[in-house]
Amino acid sequence: MPTITAWLANLVCIGFTLIYVAGFYIFRIPGNRNDPPVILARMKAVTVASFVSASVVWYLVQAIEAEESAATVLGLTQPLEVSCLKPLLLTVILFLGPLSVMFFDQELPFQKCFSFKRDVKMNLLSLIGQRNYVVAPLTEEFVFRACIIAVLNQAHYSKNYLIFISPLYFGIAHLHHALDNYNKMGRTRQALQQALFSSLFQFAYTTLFGWYASYLFIRVGSLWPPVFCHSFCNVMGFPDLGGNHHRSTVQKLIIYGCFPLGIVLFVHNFGNLTQPPSAAAGGSMYWK
Repeated sequence: MPTITAWLANLVCIGFTLIYVAGFYIFRIPGNRNDPPVILARMKAVTVASFVSASVVWYLVQAIEAEESAATVLGLTQPLEVSCLKPLLLTVILFLGPLSVMFFDQELPFQKCFSFKRDVKMNLLSLIGQRNYVVAPLTEEFVFRACIIAVLNQAHYSKNYLIFISPLYFGIAHLHHALDNYNKMGRTRQALQQALFSSLFQFAYTTLFGWYASYLFIRVGSLWPPVFCHSFCNVMGFPDLGGNHHRSTVQKLIIYGCFPLGIVLFVHNFGNLTQPPSAAAGGSMYWK
């Protein structure tokens, strides 16, 4: 049976990364990244990149006569059962600190300062909301998680390689923001330093998240856990430990206690909430 060689697999993954990023420039139109025409153009670009990447995976799976279908290796055949939703609960636990801040600010659902019309309907249905919480998580996880892991797995890379090395493609894909930031900040030496620092920081946390999302994809064998967790992380944003000086001592103690408590509970429940689906549901082809 034909196989995918290591160099070909990595070459294909580099191609996925270039296709995804190149679309931003091929479909580029003048304006701010939050302008509706710019958002629509970028959504079009990543959608095209996703279809192209899926077609490449399908072709390779057919060419090597793999036992599993393209849909299976891309994590699209697992039913949306509890095993796909448990990782989302695990991610919510990790954000216990930020959620406690929202609780004291009365910003959680059903609290005084929360509005379903404003915070859910208007935000989610807006172009910015669709980009941040639907299109970006879905296409990024599909290309940089499902497609890349599917190809590397067919080249017989180890699970550790798939979890810890494959996310580097995801991190590298975000480095192009350095050029945009450099141009926007005036192309000075200080602008270059700020752009590099910002991009390296983004590279670090996207890689960290990539390790987590890759583990979920391999462990559960489904695209949906990393997509749901990615979307939730985009909703929450990067945790902010500051800005609590105005609070009472009790609130500060609870908030600053919830940050490490969330990490402890995350680690404690990691195994239970990332269980692969049952054998009756097909299990995970990657977790063997």
